[in-house]
Amino acid sequence: MTENISTKPILLLVDGHSLAFRSFYAFSKGADGGLTTKDGFPTSVTYGFLKSLLDNCKNISPEGVCIAFDTEVPTFRHDLDPNYKANRDVAPDRFFQDIDQLEIILRENLNLPIFKSPGFEADDILGTIANDAASKGWQVNILSGDRDLFQLVDDEKDIYVLYMGGGPYAKSGNPLLMDEKGVINKLGVSPEKVVDLKALTGDSSDNIPGVKGVGPKTAINLLKENYDLDGVYNQLEDVIKLKDKSYKGFIKGAVIEKLKNDKYNAYLSRDLATINITVPLINDDKYELSFIEEKSLSESLKKLELSTLLRQVPTFKATFSKGGFKKIIYKMI
Repeated sequence: MTENISTKPILLLVDGHSLAFRSFYAFSKGADGGLTTKDGFPTSVTYGFLKSLLDNCKNISPEGVCIAFDTEVPTFRHDLDPNYKANRDVAPDRFFQDIDQLEIILRENLNLPIFKSPGFEADDILGTIANDAASKGWQVNILSGDRDLFQLVDDEKDIYVLYMGGGPYAKSGNPLLMDEKGVINKLGVSPEKVVDLKALTGDSSDNIPGVKGVGPKTAINLLKENYDLDGVYNQLEDVIKLKDKSYKGFIKGAVIEKLKNDKYNAYLSRDLATINITVPLINDDKYELSFIEEKSLSESLKKLELSTLLRQVPTFKATFSKGGFKKIIYKMI
């Protein structure tokens, strides 16, 4: 672990659904179905999301905060593969009720920009904003529990992932600031090879096929030897055509047949895993904090009976108001 002092203003990008689902499942266990008002209106997502957002912003003191959400519209990835994420359960109605209320608070009470783009996922929006903001002099921290976003990490551009870890149902906890070294330690490959790794191994959570029978260890070795997916398949062709007995690499035995049989799925998987960083966005330069609507925030939290958060309205004001921050030292993983 090393320390890094950034002189750039910090932009916190939030993977909205990642944090929302964590909040939902963290407080929705048991027969009671989670946090609700006395009238039964669900508040698990709103409470968990706002608490985590406030805690993280107090820790990193950003000068800008943006939140990206998925939409219900199928994305370009569904056009590539109708089975993409087809294995996922649909969240219950109370989740969507809760998230609708959360968005109102974020947008109208905290004056935080919410980004959505039909046909794209939140990951694509986050990647687009991260690169745009980095080019404009921001240090970018992306709060998420999704390791797919590791492909965006770039030390030279000052783009990092605040990784919540622990899977989609874990509490947000204390996220780790992942730089390029952190990604290598976590996945065994550098950020630019994350999509190639997923192309070979697939991802059951997203229903991305990969190459059947190729696990992380084999995939990492293949990429170390051949750099990327194209290199792996170029080497495979040489091995098959030349039958070079002097070759001592990892493309041998059963691996040859696995790669041959699933070449289409490997390249499809790479396309599915690649984050689009050129999403057309509206108001793509309004990243800075403004000023919160303190009275309406208090009214919203009171209505939802979130007394713990209601007592922290002054902290919300200090944290999410322009100029209400202090620079701090970052601990990098």
